[in-house]
Amino acid sequence: MIKTERLSLRKITEEDIDLIFDINNDPECIKFNGWESMSLEKCNAEIDKWINKYKEDNRIGVFCVESIHSKEKIGMSYIVGYQEPDKYEIGFRLRSDKWNNGYAKEITREFIRYAEYYLNAREIIAEVYKANTRSRNIFEKLGFEMAIHPDGEDGLLYSYIFNRK
Repeated sequence: MIKTERLSLRKITEEDIDLIFDINNDPECIKFNGWESMSLEKCNAEIDKWINKYKEDNRIGVFCVESIHSKEKIGMSYIVGYQEPDKYEIGFRLRSDKWNNGYAKEITREFIRYAEYYLNAREIIAEVYKANTRSRNIFEKLGFEMAIHPDGEDGLLYSYIFNRK
C-alpha cells in the first residue's frame, strides 16, 4: 500500500468494480483515454487482468485511490513496467467530481518518490493527449520533460529521469 498525506493507494480488488465501471463510463473521464465506454464484463476482465499482474511484481500495478479519512474511492492510478527493467509508466484516472482537489498531483508526486526509492527507477513516463491540459500541467509542474509520442501526433510522452550518481 502506498500512502500520501490524504490518500491511500491499495491494490485493486474485485470489489472495486463500481469505481472502474463509473470511471470508464463517465464521458469526462474517458475523453482522453483513447477508448469508448466499457461494459461491466469488460471492466471485470480488466480487473482480473490487473489482479493477475500482481503475481509478477507486487510492487507495481493498478491501485484504487481512497481518501484516508473517509475511505471514499476517489479513482484509480497505476505504476507499471515500461519497455525496460528500470523504466516505469505512471497515470491516474479520478472520478470527475474529485477533479481540482490536487489529488492527481499528490499521486504523481508520490509515484516519483516511490519509483526512485522503492523501484530504483532510472525513468518514469506518462502518456498524455495534447488536449489534456490538466494532466500536462501536473507533469510539467513536477519537472517532467515533454516529447512527441512516437506512436501518434495527438499524443505526448512526458519523461522524468532520475539523477543517479
